[in-house]
Amino acid sequence: ITTIEGLATVTDDGTEILHPVQQAFLDEQVPQCSWCMSGQMMTAAAFLQDNPNPTEDEIVTAMGGNYCRCGCYVRIKSAVARAAETMQEAES
Repeated sequence: ITTIEGLATVTDDGTEILHPVQQAFLDEQVPQCSWCMSGQMMTAAAFLQDNPNPTEDEIVTAMGGNYCRCGCYVRIKSAVARAAETMQEAES
């Protein structure tokens, strides 16, 4: 079982490197109240593991089971797309 804390990696010198999903959520300024963030990020990470090159519609469908009290759905969609791009670039 992986939790939100397990997404980031720690280098030998103790530096924490955020998972691309975590970094994208920060870069897109998704968190407001953070009530849903753990679930959103874990769903996004699992989704991108199975579908590394998603369409916008696939992102919306995959994230549809997670509710955001603040209504940050556009930012969430942007963050997932950004994370997918970052992960694809890292594999190239």
